Amino acid sequence: MGKNLHYSIRPFIEKALNNHNAVEKLEKIETDDFYAYKITRRRGLSSLIVVLSDDYYFNSESIQKKPAILKDGGFFLKARPEGGGIEESIPEEKLGLGKIGKLLGAINKEDFWNYEPPVKDD
Repeated sequence: MGKNLHYSIRPFIEKALNNHNAVEKLEKIETDDFYAYKITRRRGLSSLIVVLSDDYYFNSESIQKKPAILKDGGFFLKARPEGGGIEESIPEEKLGLGKIGKLLGAINKEDFWNYEPPVKDD
């Protein structure tokens, strides 16, 4: 995990979050090792920490190396659109996990770590 992301990814994510109807305020959390945000949500929902992962393939090692900022829960965003690997959240750690689409759905729930996107019918 680090800051090895294409220059266009963060502006795309920030625009999506700033335009979300449940987001009151988006604040960058300054770190040397990774990108992170604090999302203040509307409708009485608690704030949410989001950490961007630059892992190309997200696996159990990625989760084990999660930053301390997620120790009390948050959302681990797989920020590489071409990346693969684990998509399942970890409810016992209150840790949401997935790509931007899952995050945008999860923001609407207090228990964001339990959010699962609708299943597409073939």
